[in-house]
Amino acid sequence: MDYTYRYPENVSEVNGRRFGHIAVTEDFLAQTHEELLKRLGAPGKTIAVQIEVNVPKERVWEVAASSVDTFFSHQPVYAGVSSINALGSDEGGRFVTHRIMDGGVLDRIGEVLINMPLAQFTVSDIDIVDVSVSGFFPSLYSVNVEDHPDDPEKTLVLVSYTMLGIAHPWALGMLAYQANSIKHYAETVEEE
Repeated sequence: MDYTYRYPENVSEVNGRRFGHIAVTEDFLAQTHEELLKRLGAPGKTIAVQIEVNVPKERVWEVAASSVDTFFSHQPVYAGVSSINALGSDEGGRFVTHRIMDGGVLDRIGEVLINMPLAQFTVSDIDIVDVSVSGFFPSLYSVNVEDHPDDPEKTLVLVSYTMLGIAHPWALGMLAYQANSIKHYAETVEEE
């Protein structure tokens, strides 16, 4: 999909962009990330989908978590990503995700919080205008890959989501979509 998006002045005022850059209150962002990381994996606070993929974990990692763009490309309504700093998909790499929803573009800021190749990739997804814990649905997404205990040619993939507040009803469906997309692309490309 070819995707180009220019930020009109009226959109710039709404989504947190000011004079060509994004102003983020670092203390608020750090506090929000801390709260989200505490919830990841906690029973009753994390939604997760686990799948079995019929390829080795190196292939799954390449398809599912080798970059921020790769990670989000498996989610519905994803349109693209813009890097904010020079770290890219390394830990600390900041980005803006662009999603097309209800005929408009929704931009949210995020950061790569955990990047352990062939194990775990965790990124945040936070409202640009208000990055505080009281912002609009601050979220955390994670993908974990591990060798299948019975077959070295298979991989177990766990896609997780947590947020501050009550999880959206669509979260489980979105995770299932992402997990199925990872499985499809990992196995399809491997077979060709």
